[in-house]
Amino acid sequence: MIPAGFLWAWAGTAAFILAIDAVWLGIVAKGFYSRQLGELMRDNPNLSIAALFYVMYSAAVVILASAPAMRSGSLSDALFLGAILGFAAYGTYDITNLSTLRNWPVTMSLVDIVWGTALTTAAAGAGYWLLGWTQG
Repeated sequence: MIPAGFLWAWAGTAAFILAIDAVWLGIVAKGFYSRQLGELMRDNPNLSIAALFYVMYSAAVVILASAPAMRSGSLSDALFLGAILGFAAYGTYDITNLSTLRNWPVTMSLVDIVWGTALTTAAAGAGYWLLGWTQG
């Protein structure tokens, strides 16, 4: 059985990532991504696929970064593990695109990797806090 504290941390981390990423993708960097991706970018994102990403990725953040840090009792562990996870996940996506897609923009990949690393670092910290909060 999955502990309730994990479910709350998972849901809260997903909401955190979604909110921060919505501001980044929808406001702050919208023009940047549009210029970089051009015709590859959809006019409207496929929200069901996006939701699947946020559910899966937030679970990975809590399982691989926040929970291990909670066991060690160290927020800095959560941030460090989150940074590693973000760099690996976003780096895998962007480097694969660079290697397989014609004209994939290097600048976009670099910005996206930095963004994913920062977002995941912050999300791991939020997940750590949420796990602590649920434990009481």
